[in-house]
Amino acid sequence: MSSNEISILFVEDDEIIRSKISEFLHSKIFKNVYVAKNGEEGLLKYREYKPDIILTDLTMPVMSGLEMSKEIKLINEDTPILLITSHFEKEITEAAVDVGIDAYLFKPLTLERVEKILNKYIKRVLLQREIKNKHKLLEQYKNIMDISASVTKTDINGTITYVNDLFCDMSGYTKEELIGKNHNIIKHPSTPQKTYTYMWDTIKNKKIWRSSIKNRKKNGEDYYESTVIAPILGKDDVIQEYISLKQDITEIYTKKEILKKRIQQEVEKNIIFHKEREKERLLEEKFSIIGKMAAGITHEINTPLTYIKGNLELMINDIKELSDDIKQKNYLQEDSKIVLEGVNRIASIVESMREMASQAKGKPKDANVYSSLITALILSYNKASLITVQNEPFMISMNKEAYSFIAPIQKQRIEQVFIIIINNALDALKLNKNFDERTFDITLKDENEYIVVSFQDNGGGINEEILPKMFDAFQSSKLEGGIGIGLNVAKRIMEDHGGKIVASNHGEGALFQIYIPKKLKLQINE
Repeated sequence: MSSNEISILFVEDDEIIRSKISEFLHSKIFKNVYVAKNGEEGLLKYREYKPDIILTDLTMPVMSGLEMSKEIKLINEDTPILLITSHFEKEITEAAVDVGIDAYLFKPLTLERVEKILNKYIKRVLLQREIKNKHKLLEQYKNIMDISASVTKTDINGTITYVNDLFCDMSGYTKEELIGKNHNIIKHPSTPQKTYTYMWDTIKNKKIWRSSIKNRKKNGEDYYESTVIAPILGKDDVIQEYISLKQDITEIYTKKEILKKRIQQEVEKNIIFHKEREKERLLEEKFSIIGKMAAGITHEINTPLTYIKGNLELMINDIKELSDDIKQKNYLQEDSKIVLEGVNRIASIVESMREMASQAKGKPKDANVYSSLITALILSYNKASLITVQNEPFMISMNKEAYSFIAPIQKQRIEQVFIIIINNALDALKLNKNFDERTFDITLKDENEYIVVSFQDNGGGINEEILPKMFDAFQSSKLEGGIGIGLNVAKRIMEDHGGKIVASNHGEGALFQIYIPKKLKLQINE
């Protein structure tokens, strides 16, 4: 900044002096020179142009230089005023001091003296202007900080000397409650002491400390802030105070914590999911192994069983040929009939095992759901309950094609679903009912898009707490045995078929309804 950016007001009643000095001022030093011939005119021009320096004669008509200076100092006391006088008088000097006159120039004036004195005050004005500009910049910086971050200042002992509005909003305290208090007024008891120890070690060594920290509001609520603390150095690099800039990151921290928990939950769910899949794989592998074993067993059993059955039938014919006089004839006929029933039952079970073992797990094919149900019952039946199918008492010798309910299914997997539900029901009946009180009714219906197979028992029903999640893995309600994966496997098999299982409590027991689509809805993996 140069002197030609400085303006001056020159007030002089002598026309010759006024002309000579004003010309010199304009040509040599100042860009803007305002001239007045008395104090009243000078005051008007000062109010209009606000010049930086005043050079004025003391004695003038209308209004003296001293009177004008007094009025100007009331407007801006920092404006330098240089008073021109022809003689020194104590009273005038004292009055000038009271007004705030900055310097005197005595007549007769020399241009060199005027220039020398003015240059001194030009430097002062320029310095004041620079300080004012820097102060303005600092104020702008401060305002920007105040609207973007919470700010605190403390002395070297941590006593708060300044806080801005944002910090008050963040902490819940008023400025009056904070100024003069130690900054640990917001300290959270759960924040480790070593955090503060490290912070003080850092800033006392004239370094900047940055961290995220947990604090507590006046109302007891927790909040998190990202903090930067810097030491402010004075003379000889001695720490004068500390200034801290803070950002409230509570929302970000909370979202981060929620995200971490969600990730942890997802990881745990994936672990459980993979364990569940492994259990399912092992269970299906178990069924596959059982199927292979069943194929071998049925082959090994079938030959001697055929031999036994054939000979038994021959023996029965021989018994018929015996004379009625033989007392043992009736007993032999009755016993042989019972043995034949047993042999037929074994033959039926072997045949069902052979059928199940021979089924492929490939693409679904149209099959009779009723036939698969009878196969599942033969493999599960233990004479533990009264079972009815389509309102008829179940018998191992039942005709598997007595009813026709055709749907595209993987027979082995659908039979697996039936076996899981039947075994669960029979287990419940054993625990909750006497033999002659047990009922287990199975019905099949053709309903619009689905074949609906309903299994209803009177075994006491399903625990209401377990019911909403009973198809989740590991949600067994059995008092002993079972890992809670069977129904989850059954549910997945039905979903693979585009169907579903619905469980509810009905009457004195549980009701399971299996919905099997009559048309293929999903592509089942082979």
